[in-house]
Amino acid sequence: MAATMTALLTAPGSAIPRIAEVPMPAAGSGEILVRTRAVSINNADIVAATDSHIPGFEFSGEVVATGDGVDPALIGAGVAGVGAAAFAEYVAVSHRHVMSVPDGVRADVAAACPTALLTEYGALRRAGLGGGETVLITAATSAIGLVGVQVATELGAGRVIATTRREPRRSLLQRVGADDVIVTETQSLPEAVQELTDGRGADVVLDHIGGSALDDAIAAARPGGRVISVGRLAGPTAEINLFALARSGATLQSVSFGFSPVEVIGELLDGVTRDLLDAVTQGRITPVVGRRCTFTELPEVLADLASGATVDGKTVALLDVSDG
Repeated sequence: MAATMTALLTAPGSAIPRIAEVPMPAAGSGEILVRTRAVSINNADIVAATDSHIPGFEFSGEVVATGDGVDPALIGAGVAGVGAAAFAEYVAVSHRHVMSVPDGVRADVAAACPTALLTEYGALRRAGLGGGETVLITAATSAIGLVGVQVATELGAGRVIATTRREPRRSLLQRVGADDVIVTETQSLPEAVQELTDGRGADVVLDHIGGSALDDAIAAARPGGRVISVGRLAGPTAEINLFALARSGATLQSVSFGFSPVEVIGELLDGVTRDLLDAVTQGRITPVVGRRCTFTELPEVLADLASGATVDGKTVALLDVSDG
């Protein structure tokens, strides 16, 4: 009889998966098999499914097997990474899609790292961030944005300006290292950035909102600045003033890091390991984990989030409560 494992399984037409027993995957060529210790929830996990599959794509755990072409010395290593079908006791994933977990970093914290680190690192590298430059991060109280504030500082930003819609979240952004906070419910983003930068504007803008907010993000950039569309909290489309973009001389790029080709994430995680892993080890970069739950509580937690419940930072499910 084939080995089985506990996993979440989606139901077509529903955003709420169920706990089920499913066949355990095997490590294919170029892959590793990871026994998961914790899994992290992302916005993409909170949508109605169109078929039956194991959801989730962010995890931490321990390598228990390697496939062809992968060094078996990896067995026993602690890793965190991204890969399909992560909401399960075991996940088979490309060996290029994981990073080492430093000693002393808890499983829940490790599981909250990969997506935010590779996304914000990739966006800032795409922008060509230079030492001492001013970085504006919109929707910075999102789980990814909170890490982005810390990554920008670690990569040499001279000043990090962060936005939030609500005044009570100012202290959270200050806690993770934002130099200035703009509350967009009461302040005009372009005007506030101009005031903070003595009329110069931000050198680099990471926009996590999109939609109609993208125009303000562009207007907040300095002439010739770089605007990177990272997130789409307001939806996948945006309407911008092309004349204003042309006059500003700013460049606008959009990034999205998928699972293929394999080397895209692999190369980003190589950079994260080289440039940021020491900061994670030493606590200068730490994701905010706002909610922890057990694996069996995941369906209920996903239902809460799908109904509009909000959490500051990541929601992480532990498969072994001793790891939290």
